[in-house]
Amino acid sequence: MNAADQHNEIEINLVEKGGLLFRRGTETINIAAGQATLYWAAVPHQILSVRPGTEISWIVLPLAWVLGWKLPSHFLRRLLNGEMIALPDALCYSIRTWATDFSHSELRLPIRLEIEAFFHRLALQKLARTKPKGGPDHQHRHVETMVRTMTEQFREPLTIIDIARSAGLTPEYAMRLFRQQWGVTLWTFLLQQRIAEARRLLLLGDDKLIEIAFACGFQSLSRFYHVFKKHCGCSPGAYRKSYPHTPKD
Repeated sequence: MNAADQHNEIEINLVEKGGLLFRRGTETINIAAGQATLYWAAVPHQILSVRPGTEISWIVLPLAWVLGWKLPSHFLRRLLNGEMIALPDALCYSIRTWATDFSHSELRLPIRLEIEAFFHRLALQKLARTKPKGGPDHQHRHVETMVRTMTEQFREPLTIIDIARSAGLTPEYAMRLFRQQWGVTLWTFLLQQRIAEARRLLLLGDDKLIEIAFACGFQSLSRFYHVFKKHCGCSPGAYRKSYPHTPKD
């Protein structure tokens, strides 16, 4: 990868053969054959090098799925706090079949249920049950609620008041708590969700830029241009031209 990637999904990597040198945030990790990792891909990540003959399986899951599975709060908190979680060998065997099976429409619901069960089994492992350091549980629950609200409703004209109200907080306390635990403002996080979706739509098909802007929650094309260029370093049109994509048809 020539540059770090960043998107809003949950990602699972399984190295089938060989190995790779992987950077996520400021951490550089060697991942060997047979090892699998789970992480939230909103943290910048990049494959720096691979051994000859390396084979890797990737599973990319919508964050909204994972947030909707009502996983134990300690496990979900670790994931949303940016931890890279190593998967036990006993849970890795299913990963190899998910992508193939998911290509069959009649198997998509069973596979989604199987993946959900996979996450619940993982959360019950001793490692996942370890209580992480941090603030009181109620604070983490408030932050998780705000994350869920923004992830599920970023296409709508959300305000800070709306987000705070979803967690039963005042806007001032919500902004302070979120920045304290997340390291960015509520508004920055919301814009990150919109930009991640815009990047996906730009590469997915040939929708007009104004359609993409409105579909991602921006109220004007000029605002979309400004925010996209600030986050991605180029205009939406230039971004689309930089990568090959498959038209919707």
